[in-house]
Amino acid sequence: MTMTPSSPSPALPDELAARLDGIELPDPLGFSRLMAPVMSVAYYRDGAWETPRLTGLDPLPLAPHTQALHYGQAIFEGMKAYRNLGDDLDAPTLLFRPYEHARRFNRSAARLGMPELDEQVFVTALEELVGTLERLVPSRQGQSLYLRPTMFGATADLSVVPSTEFCFLICATPSDAFFTTPISAWIERHYSRAGAGGTGNVKAAGNYAASFAAAAPLRENGFHQLLWLDAVEHRYVEEFTAMNVFTRRGDVLVTPPLSDTILAGITRDSLLALGPSFGLKMEERPIDIHELTDAVAAGEDVEVFGCGTGAVVAPVELLGDETGLRLPLPDRSVALDLRGRLLDIQHGISAAPDGWQWPVTALPDGPRA
Repeated sequence: MTMTPSSPSPALPDELAARLDGIELPDPLGFSRLMAPVMSVAYYRDGAWETPRLTGLDPLPLAPHTQALHYGQAIFEGMKAYRNLGDDLDAPTLLFRPYEHARRFNRSAARLGMPELDEQVFVTALEELVGTLERLVPSRQGQSLYLRPTMFGATADLSVVPSTEFCFLICATPSDAFFTTPISAWIERHYSRAGAGGTGNVKAAGNYAASFAAAAPLRENGFHQLLWLDAVEHRYVEEFTAMNVFTRRGDVLVTPPLSDTILAGITRDSLLALGPSFGLKMEERPIDIHELTDAVAAGEDVEVFGCGTGAVVAPVELLGDETGLRLPLPDRSVALDLRGRLLDIQHGISAAPDGWQWPVTALPDGPRA
């Protein structure tokens, strides 16, 4: 027998207002210290999606044999709404490149045998939620309302087949950037993040669970992020656990080319577009870890940094590994310049390419009818 949760009733405007009343942002914000008390939810049944609706951030009633709990048919996106700190856009809040996130969400869904969600429905659900939560969007540059669109197989059935019913939801949390100071990176030389033909190029939930055991040396040695190498030779740089990676040597900015094992980061794409305005030459090519560490050890003009929605741009100050390798990277100037430019765009301070800044109007009277 299969069963899925009933769809939650949409919250009335006064119910949403009551949930938001009296909430104060924590200081420091951190990440997920305060979850917004309102979320957007929709279910896929009988071959069609319901319209997403706002409801309270309450536990979902899941059967113990819900498909996603056993077979991992689950995906997510990470994206942000920023306080508009500029003068040219008549809206209190800005989403950053929401349609690009919608397209990546659908690529993830397709790879895991899940139904796609219409891009406009995805963006409208974001607008409705962010507009309702406008007072929870923090005002300092670099802070944001972090948004987590998620989809999982909701059919309660232990058969090893794709789910036929799905839950889509968006929850939110006021957040600092993941890394506000330079980070240290641990070169992972044994475990692999992803293999050819796998799910490394989409945001499958299991990709992140698979990194947890490998992360033990981070805690033991005081490092922040794993730097993953390719699964075949353990020679070529691929990604950090939560970010794409760039290196700079002289005036050349390099990032690994997209493949089955590398996520098509929205921030990565943004930096490829912004780099030439800083006089940088942009290259997408393999990065040999030995050439990189040799260049750093020789004192060459090298930077390494990660980039992603959560971190924005995170300069690396130290590379290390289990052999005792410890390589400091003193120059972080280009990474910080790129971070500053991107944050100015995300907050509406600087002009942006079409589609990057998406104004969201507050909804003081509750969700749209």
